[in-house]
Amino acid sequence: MKVAHPRLASFLLLSALAFVPAFAQQPEPQTNPQHERQGGPRGGMGGGFMGMGSAVHGTVTAIAGSEFTIKTEDGTTYKIATGPNTRIMKDRQPIKATDIHTGDVVMTGGDVDDKAHTVGAVFLAVLDAEQVARMKQMQADFGKTWTAGKVTGIKDLTLTIERPDKKTQIVTVDENTSFQKHRESITLADIKVGDTVTSRGALKDGNFVATQLSVVEPRNRAAGPGPQSRSRQRLSPSVAAAAVMKKRTVPCPDC
Repeated sequence: MKVAHPRLASFLLLSALAFVPAFAQQPEPQTNPQHERQGGPRGGMGGGFMGMGSAVHGTVTAIAGSEFTIKTEDGTTYKIATGPNTRIMKDRQPIKATDIHTGDVVMTGGDVDDKAHTVGAVFLAVLDAEQVARMKQMQADFGKTWTAGKVTGIKDLTLTIERPDKKTQIVTVDENTSFQKHRESITLADIKVGDTVTSRGALKDGNFVATQLSVVEPRNRAAGPGPQSRSRQRLSPSVAAAAVMKKRTVPCPDC
């Protein structure tokens, strides 16, 4: 499967695992309360889009003890270091590292070092065909029947947003648009530049017309990576993983 933007793919995978079913039925994405505690590593919009954090996904190509090598869709290889507190999941159930095999498609997150291509894994999830297909469908629909991004401008009945793929999109609202925040009704006047929003709607003459627009509050990043964690990312994968696990234990978004 090829994707145009790796960070958008990571966001879509996290979305598919964390709240796609809820997004299809509810005005605002569902979240796992435990997942609220996850720090916000780097992401497509800086600091992790919607606080979901940075994720790496790909196919397992090699296994050495508790360390996994994966190849992403753009051909990049990452070393994934796991530890005793890494949450390893499949089909929403905990599994052991020994249950993962070469050829499995996985998503992992934690302390991601994009330069060294290493991850000190906080969670590692084995994806099934349905989850991957869901992500593909989300990607196909993104910008057409739903969109998301950070509000960079508001003028009259139009909002300009910066999406996770760094593209700009204009969202138009009208008398049929509903607005929500924390599942409560708000008005257009309550939305500010800098807010992160998700929206459902449709393209009409090239413009995205929203039927529903929700303000999404960033997750608490108090435990998120800071200067110390950035320094930790330069360590070897195994040492980085051990440091992460001592500091925090965070469930994966598919829990």
